Amino acid sequence: MKAVHERYTLILVTDELSPVRRMHLSRRSLRRSVGAALIAGAVLAVGLVDYVLLRRDAVDVSQLRAESARHRAELLALGSELGGIAGELERLRELERKVRVIANLPGAMREVRVPDHAGQGGGDEPPGPELAPGDAATDPGEARADGLGNTQGAGLDAASLARVQKRARQLTGELPTRKLSLLDLLDGLEGQSQRLASTPSIWPTSGFVTSRYGNRTSPFTGRAQFHAGIDIAADFGTSVIAPARGRVVFAGTNGPFGRMLELDHGYGLRTHYGHLARALVKRGQTVERGEAIAAVGSTGRSTGPHLHYGVEVNGRAVDPTNYIFE
Repeated sequence: MKAVHERYTLILVTDELSPVRRMHLSRRSLRRSVGAALIAGAVLAVGLVDYVLLRRDAVDVSQLRAESARHRAELLALGSELGGIAGELERLRELERKVRVIANLPGAMREVRVPDHAGQGGGDEPPGPELAPGDAATDPGEARADGLGNTQGAGLDAASLARVQKRARQLTGELPTRKLSLLDLLDGLEGQSQRLASTPSIWPTSGFVTSRYGNRTSPFTGRAQFHAGIDIAADFGTSVIAPARGRVVFAGTNGPFGRMLELDHGYGLRTHYGHLARALVKRGQTVERGEAIAAVGSTGRSTGPHLHYGVEVNGRAVDPTNYIFE
């Protein structure tokens, strides 16, 4: 007995003039076609979902990268700003030191350093070495970074952020101490206007420092010698000005210094000026800060036009740069 197979007939009619088309499908073929269509639809749906998820992840990754780059730029900018603040504080310390020198005041107050673990809940572990601006941290497997958190090579990391935070704590902790020290300095300066007016505090001429205070090699003998002043190279005839109020106590020739002037500023302070072309003031004359007193020359033992400038405190030579405010 033969099995009867069900058959389906599909009639396709495109328009009135075209012939009618018939397609005969068995029940098994129809099932297979429908199954294949369902599988293809499922595969397409899964692929579409994966594509949408991948696109969304790509957008998230792109946003995370942009945010990371922005944070890195902000961290580097903060590190640079902290470096500038540290530099300004260092210049402020140097300025205060010079003011205390010329005003004969005690040294600055003791500085307070903030340990590494400050503000982190304490701990028994001692703080590690502090990083000054420009010092580098070279931990193995970690990006090179200076004390302000500027990284090189690797991207933004927790170590870089920790270094910036540490430096910020150090600077924040130093500000109150610096403020108190400056207030103490202002109190000490009250009533010392005469002393300050008579204390050298500016460059005696314009030019270039060619020899500093201290040990040097003599340009004449080639041997080591102590240089009790600074040499400032300048054009012949450049004005020499008084760095403070004073009285001319010497105007004449002094051996290797050639034509020379010496001012007595009181309070144990004296300044002298050597290798002059000519003097513009006379012995016994009182001069004020900024007043022209001589002209640069090359008299005496000299290799070219320059000014030898020296400062003495109670008869002892000191570094003149301590009495120059830039």
